[in-house]
Amino acid sequence: MGRRLGAAIGFLLSLSLAAGAAVAADLQSATAAYQRGDFRAALAEFQELANSGDSQGMMWVGYMYQEGEGTVQDYDEAMNRFRMAADLGEPMANFYIGRMYANGFGVQKDSLEAARWYRLAAEQGNSYAELALGQAHEFGIGAPRDIRAARRWYQAAADQGDTDAQAALQHLTADPE
Repeated sequence: MGRRLGAAIGFLLSLSLAAGAAVAADLQSATAAYQRGDFRAALAEFQELANSGDSQGMMWVGYMYQEGEGTVQDYDEAMNRFRMAADLGEPMANFYIGRMYANGFGVQKDSLEAARWYRLAAEQGNSYAELALGQAHEFGIGAPRDIRAARRWYQAAADQGDTDAQAALQHLTADPE
């Protein structure tokens, strides 16, 4: 009995690992289709991933709706997909929601709401959001003007290799006010 249970658990684990590898391979395939400009194929693959509950697939589908790549541009659908991915903990989806509010893409432009979503993503280590939150603090747009906070968020993004954040840090060092 114990051996059978152990074998069954081992079999289920191997299936689970194989499924995880398949999702990773599908994400790679979808990303490759996107990078070569085959947006319809990429959207179909990302949609399949999203339908299986994959947060990155959901985020990509949202991005493609936002940009109108492989489909008609639809900000409402983009926001729905970003929110689904954000609910699953996808930091980049939080960043994109913030970006939609910052730019007024399908929603009322709202710099406070943008900064709130950027903060969620930045606290999850998303370098794009760290840069955006640094800018919000540097210029006082959606967040209190606070050069020390700006420097802290720029540094976090720069530490991840973000060249725009590195340039922003140099600018703050040369002209702190």
